[in-house]
Amino acid sequence: MINQTIYIAGKVTGELPEPTAEKFKNMQIELEEKGFDVVNPIEVVDNSNENWYTAIGICLDALESCDAIFMLPCYLDSKGSKIHLKKAKEMGIQVYYKLEEII
Repeated sequence: MINQTIYIAGKVTGELPEPTAEKFKNMQIELEEKGFDVVNPIEVVDNSNENWYTAIGICLDALESCDAIFMLPCYLDSKGSKIHLKKAKEMGIQVYYKLEEII
């Protein structure tokens, strides 16, 4: 795998900022260890108080430059993550739900 870019999707809204940022950062590190360039939405938006509509727009723009998306388990409780998943499927990019799926 050479320079594939992967986006991390998961629940952010309504979650505590510090543990959420840590969860996304830990996944970023694991994906980087598998050789991906990682787009972490917490870092992309970089403002835990950002308006939801502004944040989702920023994140959807970032997703457009990615080759794959990784869905954290918490995505099931996230309206925004489901929007990201729909967009990823429309784009035809690889969708991963578990690290074990990544070879």
